[in-house]
Amino acid sequence: MAGRGLNRFAKDRRANMAALTALMLPVLIGAAGLTSDTIQWALVRRALQRQADSAALAGAYAMTQNRDVTTTVTADLQKNNNFGMNTTPVIEVGPTSGPFAGDSSVVRVRITSRTRLPFTGAFMGQGMVISAEATAGLRQDGDYCMLALDNTNSLAITNSGSTIVDARCGMHSNSSGEPAINGSGNATITASPVSAVGNVDNRSNQFTQDTVFQPYSVAQRDPFASLPLPAISTSPNNGDVRSNQSRTLNPGTYRGMDIQGTATLNPGVYFIDGRSNGNNQNKNLGFNLGAGARVTGTGVTIVLTMSNPPASGTSNLVAGMTMHGNAVINLTAPSSGTYKGVLFYQDPRATTLGEDVVINGNTGSRLLGAVYIPRNTIRFNGNTNINMRCLQLVSYRLIFTGNSTIVNDCPANTGSAAFRGNTVRLLG
Repeated sequence: MAGRGLNRFAKDRRANMAALTALMLPVLIGAAGLTSDTIQWALVRRALQRQADSAALAGAYAMTQNRDVTTTVTADLQKNNNFGMNTTPVIEVGPTSGPFAGDSSVVRVRITSRTRLPFTGAFMGQGMVISAEATAGLRQDGDYCMLALDNTNSLAITNSGSTIVDARCGMHSNSSGEPAINGSGNATITASPVSAVGNVDNRSNQFTQDTVFQPYSVAQRDPFASLPLPAISTSPNNGDVRSNQSRTLNPGTYRGMDIQGTATLNPGVYFIDGRSNGNNQNKNLGFNLGAGARVTGTGVTIVLTMSNPPASGTSNLVAGMTMHGNAVINLTAPSSGTYKGVLFYQDPRATTLGEDVVINGNTGSRLLGAVYIPRNTIRFNGNTNINMRCLQLVSYRLIFTGNSTIVNDCPANTGSAAFRGNTVRLLG
């Protein structure tokens, strides 16, 4: 009897296990399927996130290069499109929501994909919606007062000869050259950071030991790109000052200024016409300071331009500028208004790499403000010895050569200041 009972128990147990297994099998299959779907979802989500991150970074880099952000982001999304997007991507410059809402230096990208997962796809005909979002933007890093806008692969900032540059701020080149910035000869350069889209050559150790080098950096935006194009139709005034003369000049339009004597410039904007009148239509005039010139002015902006400029394109008749050795210059930019902080501004319609803007001087010279020459080279030659008080040099290219000595000292409470450099970062 006991044996038969145990037999029945064993048979019942096997039957119970079979029934239990049958009941649990759908649960086990479902768990395995959901696990597989979870892994697949995570892989798709990660790939979408990388795609969104890449697109947001591309958009932020486009801002540094003055390219269209939406076009750049769209092209990057198409290039990295691993999963089909079922809705139009959200691309915002200055997000409409979130912690960076309204920040025009931030790009927000949101993408969505409808993906059919292996297990739940059998029950969800349209697939699961998976989204990813990224923000990237420009963040300030370093103070700069020297910027070369040349975006080719050329050497854009040259330090040579026995030049001594004490910038007390950073210098940057937008060139991708190898190198884009160099120091050679007996040059001594104190500037930090020293950065470039390309490389920085310091093999001869012309830069001081505490210099922070940042090669292969992001391009920097033109800090004066928003200045209006000059517009003059006539140039009635004669700004010449002979060597035995002393003149006080007022703001206005001049058919060139050739100053050999003593000139006092009253506060305001001086438009210099590079195209002369009369029978000398092809003569290029400009702002020329002779060796004996003595020039002073506070709240002054010199605009190098031309009358009746071309509707489009460039012209070699935009006024240039030369400051000869031994000239004594004391000029300060305005502290307010359209040209706040700008001392010299050459019309961006000038022919690229036309006549260099040449600056020479001596220890009696003081310049406070920005020299903005977006299409040509600023060249410091010979025995330049200038206290450039918070001077920003923004030009197509920069050359320091000869025995020039340049010290940059920034006083407080002026209209001039070094500009903050930008770097591109993922923000979220």
